[in-house]
Amino acid sequence: MEQLKLENMFQKYLPFQKKYFFKNSLFFLFLIFPITFLLGNLAINSLTILIALTFIVIVIKNESINLLNDKVFYLMLFLLLSYLINLIFSQNFFLSYQRVIKFFFICFFVLSFKFLSNNIEKKYIDNIYKFWAITLFIVAFDTIFELTMGFNILGNVSKMPGRIASFTGDELIIGNFFAALSLIALSFIFYKSNKNILYIFLVSLIFILISLLIGERSNFLKTSIIIFLFIFFTFRFRLKYIAAFLFLTLASIILILNFNKDYKLRYYDQMTGLNKWQLNKLHQLNIFNKEAVFLNFQNSQYGAHYNVAKEIFLDNPIFGIGIKNFRIESYKKKYDDLDHKFNHLRGATHPHQIHYELLAETGLVGYLSFILFMIISLIFFFKNFKNNKNIYEFSGMLFVIISLLPLIPSGSFFSTYSAGLFWFNYSIMMGNKKIEN
Repeated sequence: MEQLKLENMFQKYLPFQKKYFFKNSLFFLFLIFPITFLLGNLAINSLTILIALTFIVIVIKNESINLLNDKVFYLMLFLLLSYLINLIFSQNFFLSYQRVIKFFFICFFVLSFKFLSNNIEKKYIDNIYKFWAITLFIVAFDTIFELTMGFNILGNVSKMPGRIASFTGDELIIGNFFAALSLIALSFIFYKSNKNILYIFLVSLIFILISLLIGERSNFLKTSIIIFLFIFFTFRFRLKYIAAFLFLTLASIILILNFNKDYKLRYYDQMTGLNKWQLNKLHQLNIFNKEAVFLNFQNSQYGAHYNVAKEIFLDNPIFGIGIKNFRIESYKKKYDDLDHKFNHLRGATHPHQIHYELLAETGLVGYLSFILFMIISLIFFFKNFKNNKNIYEFSGMLFVIISLLPLIPSGSFFSTYSAGLFWFNYSIMMGNKKIEN
């Protein structure tokens, strides 16, 4: 009798009947997936592959699931084929093939979330988003804890002033995670607060300031942009509130930068890396002025990465040098004489900008294939969003779009961490789950 009670109590947490082991497993694997980004690349890869394999088993066991009728399946297959073509022309096959194999599993990862979100009751998909939001709130609390105590709740300490270690330790990459999940948490608050604008504004301001204090400049910029876009499009008829929020946010940021020398160094002085004459010159120029952009480009290591990536693309315009080959090509002697102040620092594992990376490593064939893939994906999204009005999917779309901004430095598109966060949000964007009218 007691065992039956326990089984019944456990059953209420399962989206499917007990006999559907693999479907229930898929639910719990997605539930905990964001935690893997706090554990490391091995955990991310392992769970991605496990989710994909679980879904493949579900497809094999269930004759009613026909991927051949799913447009997203063909979309993912198209991009996979472009990477297979790139593999043929890769300068170093052994560096590239692992990423192509991993993308095979990412294809089924994306399809599995679409399947799950369309085949479980609303309360269960709500539980997934709730757990993901709680995960971000824990990271936010940990960030504040580290700012106060000098170490995070696990004892991790940042060795760089103006940066936060949090759960990612010495890698100092928690800002990307925060950006990737911030809108998911805001979407959860959006629904649970019954669209209370003041409550959402308060949490949004806290998120932007936490992102600032994490100290990852490009991720702070991306987080700020997507939160402002989220607020603008969800409360687009309340412009006076949005203007007040913008003013309050900018005032808070200016205060922090003026009263904290570490963050002033991080967000102002280091971003230019210029001498006094150049700083004065930059002050005279509008931030969007072509000359100001060029001055910054010529005086940063990122500019050196972009510059050699451009040259690599021009040398290999059709198919590129192959995925993950920048780490070898950028160090070659034939690029020793490039005209850039920091050319001696040009070599890296990736160009630190997604468009340069795609052009250098996949050439025009791979780059245009990806652009076409994204255009069609967005067409699918907007057609579905017109009917579904799913704010979670809208949030996923905003992160995907912000990840593709040109010029702003980014992590490697083919790395485990950055790619994992991108495809995680892409999966949400393509979920096609109706939430409300």
